[in-house]
Amino acid sequence: MGNDNKCPRCEGRRMRSWNELSGDEQELAKRLPASAEYSLDERKARHRWCTRCWFEETSGSLTLI
Repeated sequence: MGNDNKCPRCEGRRMRSWNELSGDEQELAKRLPASAEYSLDERKARHRWCTRCWFEETSGSLTLI
């Protein structure tokens, strides 16, 4: 697993795509502040999340939330 798969904020867990999140994790991800900037469909398709600190990687550009 490469470093690009690790969370850049906490350097802990591997970043996960929407389909890799559990149902509870998906509910948490929906409520993150980034939801106001991006449609849910866009977030599901392009974003990745760290389930340790809930950093959200957006469309290839990293945005701390």
